[in-house]
Amino acid sequence: MTNEIQHIRASVGFYPNWWHKNYGIAYGKKYYYDPDYRVETQMKQMKLLHERFGDIGLGNPDPQPNPFVDYGMALVPELFGVETKFFDDALPWSIPANMSEEQINSLVVPDVLNTHPMTEIIRQMDYLEKKYGRVTGNINTCGIQNLALKLRGDDLYTDFYVNSDLVHKVMNICLETIIPLANYVRSRTGTLASSVTPMAPPEMYITPNCTTAQISNESYEEFILPYEMKLANALQPFGIHHCGSVDNVVEGYSKIKNMQFIEVGPLTDLRRVRELMPTIFINARICPVRMLQCTTEEIEQDVKRLVDTGGPYELLSIDAVGLDYGTPDENVRTMLNTAKNYSAEKIAEGK
Repeated sequence: MTNEIQHIRASVGFYPNWWHKNYGIAYGKKYYYDPDYRVETQMKQMKLLHERFGDIGLGNPDPQPNPFVDYGMALVPELFGVETKFFDDALPWSIPANMSEEQINSLVVPDVLNTHPMTEIIRQMDYLEKKYGRVTGNINTCGIQNLALKLRGDDLYTDFYVNSDLVHKVMNICLETIIPLANYVRSRTGTLASSVTPMAPPEMYITPNCTTAQISNESYEEFILPYEMKLANALQPFGIHHCGSVDNVVEGYSKIKNMQFIEVGPLTDLRRVRELMPTIFINARICPVRMLQCTTEEIEQDVKRLVDTGGPYELLSIDAVGLDYGTPDENVRTMLNTAKNYSAEKIAEGK
């Protein structure tokens, strides 16, 4: 099948501080509450990217309005009353509520569509649809353990060992909140993936599993896997985003048999992932710290290592996101050019 593609897909994404410090673009509260400002900002960004990186295919010299909704990763925690802090140069941050055992035991699934800030998102959807005839974009649903940590705080990890009933209580609340939210958003926009990753098919549901890098496979299989299996059954097609090394929970992930996509972070053993998941599409991420600090030669080797270990090539892509202010432009060019050219060489060799 490798002769069906010429090279693997590769992409980059820049963190808000890159935009703010280079171009003065602000990601504060206005970005998430003023849809006109957000649409205009994205058009400006596309032009700027083309001016700076048009030689490697980034940006657009004449972008058209993209009427999208966005709320970072903060919407679902805020449905439960978790405070959101906004920044001009960073993504919104949900300040953990550190709920007590009593608060968790009395917790109920919120009325998702009639609770702020979802009511604000629906208002924006209606406005954009009226103005442009369509609405795009997605809402990041936070992920089951990510959300549980925003509600319970770090005590959740102690609960794994001393209060398993409480863990299952909060995980089930998270599950039952995420499913109707995701279904509603997809019913309005037709997509779900882009709020988490641009590398998955747009219609796919991608659950963000950033914090599962902090737990053992045993804990994952006991406390998270049962709920992610239900999530996968309810929201097809299904994939997982895991921004750190996936090695600690890869065996648990492999038990989700109706998963089609996995995004894995730096230092992941891609050969092991492929051994356990031979038919799943893998997006492998380059470390943004290395993109910031390393030489072009080191970035080239990082990319080649992923290409060499992540095949088959029709089931592999590579990206580097969260690129900070100060990331050398040549590292961006090297990453994208190496992914394209080196994978093209390997594919040609296999014909």
